[in-house]
Amino acid sequence: MSVIQHVAPNVYGRDFVVGDIHGWLKPLQAELEAVCFDPAVDRLFSVGDLINRGPDSEACLALTTEPWFFAVRGNHEQILFNWLDDPTHVDVEAWMAYGGRAWLGQGPEHFFARHPETRRLAESLAHSMPWVIELGLADGRTLAISHSTLPDVDWLDLKLRLPQEESLRDAILWERPVKSPGFNRTIEGIDLCVHGHVIVPGIIRRGNGVYIDTGAALFDTRYKTSEVVSHPRITALQVEELFRLREPDFTLPA
Repeated sequence: MSVIQHVAPNVYGRDFVVGDIHGWLKPLQAELEAVCFDPAVDRLFSVGDLINRGPDSEACLALTTEPWFFAVRGNHEQILFNWLDDPTHVDVEAWMAYGGRAWLGQGPEHFFARHPETRRLAESLAHSMPWVIELGLADGRTLAISHSTLPDVDWLDLKLRLPQEESLRDAILWERPVKSPGFNRTIEGIDLCVHGHVIVPGIIRRGNGVYIDTGAALFDTRYKTSEVVSHPRITALQVEELFRLREPDFTLPA
C-alpha cells in the first residue's frame, strides 16, 4: 500500500496543483489551456476527488495513467475502493445520490461488468494511490498535497505515523477543520500544504495550508450545498503562485 508518494523537482517545466475535478474533464481541459499547460514538460498534481458528480469520471480516473498527472486519493475515490474491497460495507444508494449515478448509471455492479478495464485500473489505484504527495521544488522547498487536511502534528512525525495509523489516513480524506471559526494551522517541517474537499469562494490560505477546491462539484446544480460560490470552477495554479498567497479576512460558512 502506497501512503506517501515522493516526487522529485521538475527540472524541465512547470508544476501545477488542481482542485477537486469531480468528473468534469472539459472544464479541466479549458483550465489547462488557459495556463498554456504543456504535457511534454509540465506536471499536474490533483488534491483528489477525480470522480462522481460530473459526466466524465471514467476519463478523469484514467488521467492517473498519464505520465504528467499525479493525484492523491480523495474521499470519493476511497468510497469506490471500499466497494471494490467489500460491496456489502458501502451504502451504494447514498453513493449514487451524492454523485455516483453521473457515471455509474444503475450502480457500480452494472457499470464495472461492462467496463472491466476501468475496474482493473480502480483496483490497481486502491493499492497504489497515495494519501499524500511530498513534492520537492527546485529551490529546496517542499510541498505536501493531501485531500482535506493534514493532522496538527510535525511533518516528520506524521510521515512515520501515517502508514501505521488508519485514523490519521481517514482524517486526511474526511475532516473539514478549515471550516472551524478561527482555524489557522501551521504544520512544522513542511513549507506549504495544499488541500481540496472543502469548497471555497476563492483560493485561501490558513497558516501554511492552501485550500484550492473552488466548486467543480457544483457545476451540476443537483449537488448544490450550503457553500456560497457565485461562479464554481476548477482551479489550477502554478506551485510558485501558492507561496505568494496571503490569508484573507473572510471566514467560511460552517
